[in-house]
Amino acid sequence: MATGFCISLLAVTIDHAPALTVLACCGGLLVLTAKPSRAQWRLVLYSLGLVVWGMIFSQSIFYERHPRQILLTLIAPNAFLTDGIRIYAEGITHGLLQSLRFVALGMTGYAICFSTPADRFMTGLRALKLPYSLSFMTVSAIRFVPVVAREALIVRQALKLKGYRPFRSGTVDTIKTEICSLRPVLMGTIRRSQDMALSMQTRGFSLHASRAALLQKPFTPRAFAALLVLTGLTIAILSCKLLFWLYQHQWFYHPTLRPLYAWV
Repeated sequence: MATGFCISLLAVTIDHAPALTVLACCGGLLVLTAKPSRAQWRLVLYSLGLVVWGMIFSQSIFYERHPRQILLTLIAPNAFLTDGIRIYAEGITHGLLQSLRFVALGMTGYAICFSTPADRFMTGLRALKLPYSLSFMTVSAIRFVPVVAREALIVRQALKLKGYRPFRSGTVDTIKTEICSLRPVLMGTIRRSQDMALSMQTRGFSLHASRAALLQKPFTPRAFAALLVLTGLTIAILSCKLLFWLYQHQWFYHPTLRPLYAWV
């Protein structure tokens, strides 16, 4: 979790393409260390591929900086769209750069989910001194994600066996069918929530009672050293960005920091 927090800070702070590429590669290495299955690899590639494609396509159309080079005109300028809809080369580059942030965050998040059991999530959240109610709700939601996904898949298979094909009978009917397909999944989620709340109540669950963990796994020296290195690197990069931001807004400047300003 500490690794994910550090990478999330770096993904927001870093602006240069090589640094974001290295950060995305670090997220990929974390996924490799989690040893995901073939289905998990498909989930990672499919979801992140959609994110990259959506970011590139949206930025290529709505890129507003100048100069910009037109690659393709989708809709010519008219009375309703004075500039038309065009795809710009600089927008594609900018979208690809921004998508690296989401790839780094997504890879790190998948690595944590694939390698960390739910009980270890609870231990980590408690170690971060988060409220127990928030930690408990987070872990409970994580436990229900595979169940909800399985129910959604069963609903899709039932629709397919009944002859449903998207957009075969028009867009309106497709939207209505997709909305109706969410009802059994939502009803199942509500039913499980009610059963879980009733079970907790009958067992005398209380948010304010004292608790003890069954397994207390201490930090290994290797993990502690890696955490120190990653934390120190994150603090150093954030400090450099802060100094450059102060210099950029003419709030603080020191001549000896010129190499740092140029590097940042």
